[in-house]
Amino acid sequence: MESADPVAAPAPPPIGQDPLAQRYALGQGLRLGSSGFTLGGYGELGYRDPGDARDWDAAVDALSAFLWWDGGGRWRFFSETELADVARVDNDGAHASDAELISERLYLDYAWRDELKLRFGKFLTPVGRWNLIHAAPLTWTSSRPLITEATFPTNATGAMVYGVLPWTAQGIEYSVYASPGEELFREDDLDTFREAVGARVSGYAGPHVQLGLSWATFEQESDAETRKQLIGGDFAWSWHRFELSGEYAVRSLSGREEQQDEKGYYVQAVAPLFAQVYAVGRYEAFHQSGADRDLNLYLGGLAWRPMPALVFKGEYSRATDNDVGVPDGWRASIAVLF
Repeated sequence: MESADPVAAPAPPPIGQDPLAQRYALGQGLRLGSSGFTLGGYGELGYRDPGDARDWDAAVDALSAFLWWDGGGRWRFFSETELADVARVDNDGAHASDAELISERLYLDYAWRDELKLRFGKFLTPVGRWNLIHAAPLTWTSSRPLITEATFPTNATGAMVYGVLPWTAQGIEYSVYASPGEELFREDDLDTFREAVGARVSGYAGPHVQLGLSWATFEQESDAETRKQLIGGDFAWSWHRFELSGEYAVRSLSGREEQQDEKGYYVQAVAPLFAQVYAVGRYEAFHQSGADRDLNLYLGGLAWRPMPALVFKGEYSRATDNDVGVPDGWRASIAVLF
């Protein structure tokens, strides 16, 4: 599989379940003696300005800590704990911290063989590409595509079977998961799974192209009477330092008269300009549940990676038919992996 280093080339990271863990396996993170534990993490400082000087704000958006254990046997442990909304400053001055401690991931893995691994605990929901590599230092923009935010719960608590099937030269990766609800360390303001079953499969369609398919059927805590089905596809093409990627997803309902509920897609292009500076462009089309019109969002920006673990991002986005109030304007961020 390819390296997860987006600096050597902006190629997509491996399709596997733990691109962050694989990235730290390159030698990053702090090994805690001979215990088998390694400590790492990332931080992000963000700035937003919708175009009105009275409404700007800057914030320490996140401080995330990773702790993982690998004793050299079949069992492995991984956790990600995030301190969100650490501090904020806007045109009215500094504000008291409204920080929240969030458990993003907390699970045990058992590797029986490459083709068959088991996971128990809280993990990132394997839908699409972005949700699996969403950490700020590993993405090209400060904002997240709309179709990856609220169409499905981004975390699941339960069990997963996953692995790499040796049916092609690079292998075909798969994951099948189930969540009975009862989210570990549930956030009060998130609409989590009440129950869910899903699967994802991904692989290479050539030396430079990755393709993925995702499926899920689930209920959420806010509306336990409505069953939702999600089908999605994603792709990533990389060649030298160029990249083109995208995702599409459609969510439908059962138990109501209306069927199609939410859908959308994005296409994102990355091109090198000079040294470690890249141009980034993204187009999104999104239909939010209950909206009268489809929203279109256009984004353009720059990303500078002076070293593998540090990225400076700046972008401008504008939305049309913005009935749902998606924030646009200027955004910038600094993200560092440690």
